[in-house]
Amino acid sequence: MDDINIRAATVEDSDILFGLLKDMREGEGRLEAFVVTPEDNEPIGFATYFFGYNGDCGRILYLEDIYIKPEHRSKGYGTTVFKYVAKVTLERSARRMEWCIMNYPSWNSKTIEFYKKFNSIDDNLKQLYLHGDVLKKCAQF
Repeated sequence: MDDINIRAATVEDSDILFGLLKDMREGEGRLEAFVVTPEDNEPIGFATYFFGYNGDCGRILYLEDIYIKPEHRSKGYGTTVFKYVAKVTLERSARRMEWCIMNYPSWNSKTIEFYKKFNSIDDNLKQLYLHGDVLKKCAQF
C-alpha cells in the first residue's frame, strides 16, 4: 500500500466530506435529504433519511438526522421538519418511521423531551418509531 495521510477533518473539508457522503449514500441508493429554509431564505437546518425494510412491518423510513441551528431552536422548526418526514413516510408507502437517540438525560434532555411529545414507542428511548394511527396523526400539518 502506498503512503496514506489520515488527519482530522476541518471546516474547510466540508465540501469534500459532503461529496464523499453523497457518493457513499448514492452507491447504497440511500441518499434522501432536504434543507430547512424559512422565509428569509437562509438555511437553518436539514434532515437526512433513507428507506429500508423491516421483517416485522415491511418498508420503513429511517430518520438519520434532524439538525436545526441552535439560534432557531424552540421555534417550531424541528416539529415541522419531523412532521414533514412523517408525511414523506406515508407518501412513499412506508409503514413505519424509525430513529435512534442517545439516552443521556444529562446532556440530551431537550432531544428526549422533543421526541416524547410524539408518543414514540420505546421504553428505553434508544430505538424509537411511529407507525399506524400515531404516524398518520403526526403526518398531518
